[in-house]
Amino acid sequence: MEYKYLQTEQIVPGQGMSYTMYEIEGENIIKRMLTTIPDVNKISIYPKPPVKTLFAPERCQTVQESDFKNLWEKGGGKEE
Repeated sequence: MEYKYLQTEQIVPGQGMSYTMYEIEGENIIKRMLTTIPDVNKISIYPKPPVKTLFAPERCQTVQESDFKNLWEKGGGKEE
């Protein structure tokens, strides 16, 4: 199965810019997601995301698969 990788961003007061990345399968089905706040060196991974369908994918930016997977590993996740 082929995946696409998308990202949203928002400011977190006192911490910096937060980036949420999604691993998407098919028609906007979220398989895995992670959130990173680089300024405070924080990565949170979600192997079983609380949200299953991506809302408004047209508002997201495309990211590289390698960027997602590198952050996933740094956050303590294992490749499936």
